[in-house]
Amino acid sequence: MTKRVFIQTLAALAVSAATCGSAFAQNTPIKFQLDWRFEGPAALFVTPAAKGYFKDAKLDVTIDAGNGSGGTVTRVASGSYDVGFADLAALMEFHANNPDAANKPVAVMMVYNNTPASVMALKKSGIKTVADLNNKKLGAPVFDAGRRAFPIFAKANNISGVQWTAMDPPLRETMLARGDVDAITGFTFTSLLNLE
Repeated sequence: MTKRVFIQTLAALAVSAATCGSAFAQNTPIKFQLDWRFEGPAALFVTPAAKGYFKDAKLDVTIDAGNGSGGTVTRVASGSYDVGFADLAALMEFHANNPDAANKPVAVMMVYNNTPASVMALKKSGIKTVADLNNKKLGAPVFDAGRRAFPIFAKANNISGVQWTAMDPPLRETMLARGDVDAITGFTFTSLLNLE
């Protein structure tokens, strides 16, 4: 996605969210919620802010770190944030669980060609194939996108007997390395770096 397309998309959202004509005479404030911390994928949003592209487009964008896609979708739906960056699965889950919600966020663009959600295990675990996940102990925060999607993955691959251990995000890779769990779910670009 080019810088121009991104700014045009954000500007279109800002204009549609504006409630009066005075928004065109001054900078339009936009509260933007990331799905997670300030990591590599956030560059798509923080770079234009840092380089002044939003200000040039008369947008006063505030970008806040998040704590998971589900929280981001809920905050946008509640009106606490105008725009958010979240996993599409979290958006679909919100729509399925809140059919009568007054404000239903919508997806306006895709960032990833494929989900970065994955199941990861260390070599010493002996897990080499999907079938090896049967009767294993997996760990992830309860709101993790991979964990939330795991029941669909398990059903499609005849996986059963998985026991889940919940933990705070900073403990996920530590618990895997210590052997407290056999595998974890998480975004590859986060967990692989944290394991290094």
